[in-house]
Amino acid sequence: MRTFLFTVALLLSSAASAQVQFTFTNNQKDTLRFGKSGCGGGTVSVTWTRSLQPCRALSVWLSSKSSCGTEPDSSAGDVSLADVSQTVFTAATTGTFTFDLTSLPFPTGDAGAGCGSLQDDKTFLVCGATSQVDYLSCSSTVLKATAAKVVYDGKPPTPPSFASVAGLDGAVRVSLSSASDAATEELVVSLGGTEVRRVNQAVGKGPIQVEGLENNLTYQLQAYSTDEAGNVSESSETVEVIPTKTFGFLELYGEGGGQETGGCGSVGGGVAGGAVLAVLGFWLSSRRNRSWREQ
Repeated sequence: MRTFLFTVALLLSSAASAQVQFTFTNNQKDTLRFGKSGCGGGTVSVTWTRSLQPCRALSVWLSSKSSCGTEPDSSAGDVSLADVSQTVFTAATTGTFTFDLTSLPFPTGDAGAGCGSLQDDKTFLVCGATSQVDYLSCSSTVLKATAAKVVYDGKPPTPPSFASVAGLDGAVRVSLSSASDAATEELVVSLGGTEVRRVNQAVGKGPIQVEGLENNLTYQLQAYSTDEAGNVSESSETVEVIPTKTFGFLELYGEGGGQETGGCGSVGGGVAGGAVLAVLGFWLSSRRNRSWREQ
C-alpha cells in the first residue's frame, strides 16, 4: 500500500510539473545552445504554456544546478528574473518572458571560468514555479515548471578534412568530412592568396561544387566547420586543385581539322576516325531497320 501511494505521488508530481512548460520562442525547443560569440549579450525569449488554473504569479529564475527547486537559491548562485504577474498568467494559456545571456550564473569565484573563457560545455536551467487553485482556495503546494536548458558551448568543432577533390571544366567538386558536432561546413577557394569563392552548406548535404573558375590555374582550398552554437573551427589543411577543360568528341574532331591527323578523307585507325565510323554505322543501321519496318 505504501509503495502504491508513493507511485501515485510521483505520477501526480510529474503531471503537475508538466502543467507549466518552457520552450524557447525562436526554435520551439526546450534547449538553446550558444557559443563564445553570445557572451557579449543577447536577448533570449522563452515561451511559457500552462494547462493548470493558477492562483499566483509565475516565478522564474536561472540556475546552474542540475535540477530546479521550488524557489530561487541565491546561495547557489541562482538569478531571479521578473515574475510573470498573476494577472498576465491567469489571462492567457501562453505567453513569453525574456532574459539576457549576460544574466546566466557563470562561476566567477574560486578561479571559475566565465563566459568566453570557459573551454567546455555548461548547462543552465530556466526554472519556474507557481500554485494552482485547489477547489475554492489557492493551494499551498508549489508546482515546478518543466525547465528549459541553455547550453553554453565553449569548444569549437575540429576542422573538416578533404575526403575528395576533383578539378572539372571551369569548376571544382569537393567532398568534406566534418565532425559529428558540426552543423555547417564552408569551403573557401583562393587564387594566389586572394579569396575568389566562399560556399557554405549544411553538413551531410553532399559534395560542394564551385563554378565559374578558370581552367589551368592552381586554386587553393580551405574548409571550416561551424557548430550549432556558432563556434567556428580552425582552418583545415590547404589543398590545391587545377580546373581542366574536358574535351568532348566534337571538340576533339574539330581541333583535329575534321579528323585525327589529316584532312577529311583520311579516317585511319585513330580514336577520332573510329568514333566517326561508329556514329555513321549506327545511323545507317537505324535507317535500314526503319525502312524494313515500313515495308
